[in-house]
Parts: sequence; structure tokens; C-alpha cells
Amino acid sequence: MEDVFHEDELRGLFIKLLQRSCTEAELRKLTAYSADERFQELWQELLEQVDVDGTAEELYSIYRQPVDRVFSRLSFLTDQLPVDVSSIRVRSLKRYWWAAAAVVVMAMAGTWFVTQHMPAGDIAVVYDKAPGADRAILTLSDGREISLDSAGKQQIAEGATAIQQNGGLLAYKSDAHAAGAGFNTLTTPRGGQFKVILPDGTTVWLNAATSLRYPTAFDGRERVVTLKGEAYFEVAKDPQQPFRVQIDDRATVEVLGTSFNIHAYSDESPVSTTLLEGKVAMVSNDAPDQRVVLNPLQQVVADKGTLTRNNKVNMDQVLAWKNGMFNFDGLDLPAVLRQLSRWYDIEIVFEGKVPTRKFGGEIQRDLSLQQVLRILEKMDVKCRIENGNRLIVM
Repeated sequence: MEDVFHEDELRGLFIKLLQRSCTEAELRKLTAYSADERFQELWQELLEQVDVDGTAEELYSIYRQPVDRVFSRLSFLTDQLPVDVSSIRVRSLKRYWWAAAAVVVMAMAGTWFVTQHMPAGDIAVVYDKAPGADRAILTLSDGREISLDSAGKQQIAEGATAIQQNGGLLAYKSDAHAAGAGFNTLTTPRGGQFKVILPDGTTVWLNAATSLRYPTAFDGRERVVTLKGEAYFEVAKDPQQPFRVQIDDRATVEVLGTSFNIHAYSDESPVSTTLLEGKVAMVSNDAPDQRVVLNPLQQVVADKGTLTRNNKVNMDQVLAWKNGMFNFDGLDLPAVLRQLSRWYDIEIVFEGKVPTRKFGGEIQRDLSLQQVLRILEKMDVKCRIENGNRLIVM
């Protein structure tokens, strides 16, 4: 009866695993089951429910890739397994039922487990996090909030304005100068990004943890939007109606028609505007008499009421986030970790003294957090993840 009870428990835990609702303790218990030979036949039965024609459908729905590519992503574990699973599909793993079970637990839970018939108390659990994705919240003028993600496709009515969402793009279609415009706010969470085409044709890319407030029609003398966070603008030219970006309560960027990046996170005191083409001017709210006009490939930094022009700008670094990269050239560790914190939605905690060294190089933003941490470890940065969302820097 004891084994029957354990079989029922294993079936229940496996269902919760597919629903991605397991607790940490339940994931540990599942991993222990994967190393228990008494449940070999039951594991084979459960795996066959997932595996169809050589592809694990549940894995495919989450990772959008065949299971053999999941094994290739686990190549760093293969030297710890008694057999080489790097090129074996789930269907052929029946004789290595425990390896298939362990890998399915690892991949389905989004958590890496290393098991070698270890006792349950010795199982090593390492949390992982997927990179950010196209996600945002659109707040309409009447206060309604609409969740947006990469899979969404919908049309939203906002007065006389039609708003079309197609994946990670939101596009407004209306008379750009129509009267009676309301205000919308597009907000990306930590771990999110999004793109919006405003009613005048201006295109804005929003980085993680960013909000942009704008009218549904630009019916005044100016086109005014308000930004918190980081965004890249390609402004539609209209000399009769200048474009202006208010950076919360710290500065204002005046535009005629141009492409530029604004970096203005609340947890970083300097605000920077970097110009790619056209012409912009920045005015500090703390010192309204200060005004700096930029030419292409220049940057202005506003810090504590002082505006400083920078004529030598690392444009690859400024635009790295928009191009799907992290660029760490010349950054210290806190600056590097702030970027990771926003993109992977994690809390950063330092144990001991913060190193003063500078970093360099680029990392893709589509890597998992564990992959990034392994790269940082090669740079002598030791980290661990606790509770799934806290990064401890040792």
C-alpha cells in the first residue's frame, strides 16, 4: 500500500509540474522520485503522456523547440550523468528512465536539477530565470488596464481612436490632430519590453521597467509625452508641432524630428539623452536657464541641476538594449547588476564589500539568468539565486 500511495503522490506532483504550480518542496520531492528505481515503470508511463512522435509537446509549448535541443542546452550537466544524453531524444531514453525523468523535471519546472541517484537530502537545486520578453500594461483614459504580451493580437477602442496590438507592437490609428484626446500610459514591467507607434507616426521602443504617457491625438501646439525609465524614439517630423519629452520631474528634451535614446531610471540619478540623428535640446528642471543643444552622436547628462555634454559616446552601448544585447564596456558591477535586475526581475543583494572593478564585452539578452551568471563567474563574480528572485552577490 505504501508504494501505491507514493504512486498517487507522484502522479499528482507530475500534474502540478505540467501546470507549473509546484512549490520548492514539491520539486525536491519530484526529483527524489526520479532517482528511485521502484517508480521506473510509472515514470515511463508519465513520460509517454508528454512525449508525442519524438517531441515533448508540453516542453515544446513552453520552449518552442524540440526536446533534443533542450538536451543540448543541458550540455553543461552531461558530464555529471552516467550516460551521454546530449543527443538522445526522450523516446529513446526509456532505458534511461531516470535521466529522462530528471531532465523533464528540470526543463518543465524551469529549474536545473542535478541528480545521480543521490539521496533526497543531497539533491542540488539551482534556480534559473528566463530572460525578459514583450510584455506591457496599457492604461486607457478611463482607467481600464489591458495586459499585452508577445502572443496577443487584438484591437482596442479608445474613443475615436483605434489601437491595434500585434505581438510586441502597439499601433494607434486616428486623426493625429483630432480634438478631445485622452491620455494613455504604456508601462513595461521589470522583465518586459514593448514598442508603440503613436498617433503622429512616432515610434517608441520601451525598455524594461519603463512607462510612457501620451495623448491619443496630438491636438495642441506641441506633441508632449512623459517618460520614466528608458526608451528609444524615432520622431515623426512636423516643424509646425515640435515634439517634447518630459522626463518625470527632472528634465525636458525638445525635439524637431530625430532619433535619440533617453535613459532616466529612478534608481540612477543621472539622466542622459543620446542623439543619433537630427537635433535635440535638453533643459534641466532644476536649472531652467541651462539648455544644451546636441548634434548627432553627442550625449547630454543631467545630474543635480548640471548639464554636461559628452562628445565621445559609445553608441553600441547606448543602443545595446534595443538591439537585444547587454553592453558592459566600462561599467562597474552595480551598474551591470542593475541592468540584470530590471531584465530578469530580480532583487540584488551584496554580501560584503562591493568590488570596484570595471567590466567589458557584450552578452545577449535572450540568455537565461543562469547562463549569464556562468559568464559573470568567468569574470570572477560569484553569485547565487535564492527564492527564485533574489541574486546574492558574494
